[in-house]
Amino acid sequence: MAEQEKICERVSNALIDECYDLALQNGAGGGKVTGAGGGGFLMIYCEQPHQAAVTQALEAKGLKRMDFRFESEGARVLVNAGLRIAEDANAR
Repeated sequence: MAEQEKICERVSNALIDECYDLALQNGAGGGKVTGAGGGGFLMIYCEQPHQAAVTQALEAKGLKRMDFRFESEGARVLVNAGLRIAEDANAR
């Protein structure tokens, strides 16, 4: 049997755990912590009817909602350090 992978104990903390539980209590279907270093995201999956309640509960904890969409062509930077980057790299 292969040795089990270990998850760094700093992947989550009490605030992240509390916010994740709060999101679930308000109708979210699940979520994932992403990112590294001193920042990151708590990505939440939530059906439309529950989005307002989840957003309100998490914003009350100091989190900020950031909408996203899946992109079939891979990741693209659209905003960086407050500067808008052209969506089409060939537009330069």
